[in-house]
Amino acid sequence: MNYTKLNLTQWSRKNQFEFFKKYDNPFFNICSFLDVTELYKLCKQREVSFSTALLFASIDSANKIKEFRYRLKGDGVVVYDSIYAGSTILNDDETFNFCYFEYNSDFAAFNKNALVQIENSQNNSVEFDGRNQELNIIHFSTIPWISFTSFSNPRNYKTNDSIPKIVFGKYYEKEGRKYMPISVEVHHALMDGLHLGQYLEKLQNLLNYPNFIR
Repeated sequence: MNYTKLNLTQWSRKNQFEFFKKYDNPFFNICSFLDVTELYKLCKQREVSFSTALLFASIDSANKIKEFRYRLKGDGVVVYDSIYAGSTILNDDETFNFCYFEYNSDFAAFNKNALVQIENSQNNSVEFDGRNQELNIIHFSTIPWISFTSFSNPRNYKTNDSIPKIVFGKYYEKEGRKYMPISVEVHHALMDGLHLGQYLEKLQNLLNYPNFIR
């Protein structure tokens, strides 16, 4: 959980930060779609979980965009060295639990740990713990029953929340390709549409060429 404090006086976005941090709701949301065709085919060929591979691609891309590692802390901003993924997991009784996936740039190691965490979650051997005190995380969720075109997340406005939230929907097919809706919600004091666009571009490139699956 290593981080450095951002020097606000030398930050090029200082004015934007000061402006948007005063908002009652400083988050903005963009819904788009991802072409997951190549990732889906390779996962089927290699007998790898598609959802785990997608989660890896998502958190790997986020770690490579520094603005996704920015968080509000006190009156300032900190930059984490790395961030990990927290995702909702459906249980057998149709409830859900929070499951946590430590970031590893090696997919094989990430996947091995993810399988253990998912099994523990579905066996109800872990507590329903939102880890509300941890900042070096991105909140993920999947709504595999709906191909949505808009989305909103629950927010606790009593906290100084600045954690991005990413949601995937049900993929659909068009002209032989598979597309999946994605919602990305981020804090406008910490980033702009430019940075969110960079994230989606990086993620799409990784999905087009999923060479991380050996």
